Amino acid sequence: MSDTAAELKKLMADLFQCSESELSDDTGPGDINGWDSLGHVSLMAEIQTRFGKHIPVEDAIEIESIADIVQLLENIEATH
Repeated sequence: MSDTAAELKKLMADLFQCSESELSDDTGPGDINGWDSLGHVSLMAEIQTRFGKHIPVEDAIEIESIADIVQLLENIEATH
């Protein structure tokens, strides 16, 4: 697991009050309590705060899994 994935899963476990063991790369919105539309907005805000990276709205609405978020974050890192 990449450092980005591990850090993201820790953030999500804190935000959604679940165990990191409940989160896999395939976990997506609706798979855990709290990751609904409002939870998704909160998650994007927390990512910006903790990672210092902004995920554009057009990318945020396409997210289907934790792996998608990790890929977006790593792509943002690679372009900066």
